[in-house]
Amino acid sequence: VRREMRRQNLNINLVDAKQAQHKAILTAEGGKLQVPCLRIEQDGQTQWLYESKAITTYLNKRFA
Repeated sequence: VRREMRRQNLNINLVDAKQAQHKAILTAEGGKLQVPCLRIEQDGQTQWLYESKAITTYLNKRFA
């Protein structure tokens, strides 16, 4: 996922899921503690993607 972000020169905020506050948000809002994870905020809705392949597919469709 990071490689794809660099390839497309995307400025996506990265957070460390090991930090307590980020872990709590990921679990409470996303529903599970799994990385990589992409939080997508669009049109007032929030969607969470967890699998690397799903994330890179989304990035390619959305930004490429």
